[in-house]
Amino acid sequence: MHFIILKENINQVLAISGRNIANRPQLPILSNIYLKTERDSLKTVVSNLELSLVFNIPAKIEKEGEITVPGKLLSEFISSVKTNKIEFVHENNILTVQTETTKATFSTMPTNDFPPLPKIPEAKNKLNIAQITDTIQRVAFAASNDEGRPVLTGVRIIASQNKINLTATDGYRLSLENIELKNEKQEFQMIIPASSLSEITRIVSELKKDFLGFSLIEGKNQAVFTFDNGALFTRLIEGQFPKVENIIPQSGKTKVVVEKDELMQAVKTTSLFARNSANIIKIKVEKKGLRLSAATPQLGSDEDFVEAEVAGEEMEIAFNFRFLLDLLNNFPEENLIFEASGPLNPGVFKPQSASLSFLHIIMPVRIQGQ
Repeated sequence: MHFIILKENINQVLAISGRNIANRPQLPILSNIYLKTERDSLKTVVSNLELSLVFNIPAKIEKEGEITVPGKLLSEFISSVKTNKIEFVHENNILTVQTETTKATFSTMPTNDFPPLPKIPEAKNKLNIAQITDTIQRVAFAASNDEGRPVLTGVRIIASQNKINLTATDGYRLSLENIELKNEKQEFQMIIPASSLSEITRIVSELKKDFLGFSLIEGKNQAVFTFDNGALFTRLIEGQFPKVENIIPQSGKTKVVVEKDELMQAVKTTSLFARNSANIIKIKVEKKGLRLSAATPQLGSDEDFVEAEVAGEEMEIAFNFRFLLDLLNNFPEENLIFEASGPLNPGVFKPQSASLSFLHIIMPVRIQGQ
């Protein structure tokens, strides 16, 4: 194999591909990036068995071939070279990569053990990813990282006509949002890994894409998102997603309207004293605002007050501060509505504006005396 390529064409592709290579993959071959020359382009593939990325990059092909080479190392090397024109030559299981001033060699592995990819299908749907990028960010963070319950590591997406519902939960918190797609009609339902969904939004941002092709691959339990010079394949999660609609409170006895940034600062300050006490922050709803407190024996305690508009009963409730910070870091508006019906009932958080259908629920922590 022998080809010449421009750094400006391959550098971004390798950076995107490199971050999707597992540090400790299940199979050694998955540490590598697959390279194959095809006519006037270079095809690159990486896979971590959950997500696979394919790119086609313009190149001058002198001799065709295919190999796999350590992916992260190649990505880091290419990003460090100074000249734009880069030559690749593969001989005797060694890949030589050189410029006018730099020369490096890489050990290679044959392609036989690299996971085969389905052929990239013609996109059945066109998805305006730009419309749902913010929604994905507001929902995906609530998915679980525990592989013991795979279905909770995904985001459930239900598309019907011109509406899409995204929902994620880890069993302790829940995020959901409904959005309308302008001039589009979609019909599908799937549970997609939250990590794959987040990577899709990151890629389209870096590639500056608004639209993606989208297809479900029948019989493969996969979805594929296509763009001009490549595609992202992701496995879908099988299983029954929780009936989260059953746990959403219809109304709360207490309603609080509070400024997001003021609440976030108070949570951050109070959290310093909660880190060694199971991350628990108490929130007491008073007539004129919220009183946040946390204490750790032998270390100390803290109390912060945040002014807010309060309607309904006074009460005290406790939350894991990490869940609160995750919510506040992803919250879409300046003012936040918090509703609850008691210390052991879910806390409901939503925007004050009616233009967004975002809803977040956090289960409270039982504290002594409740």
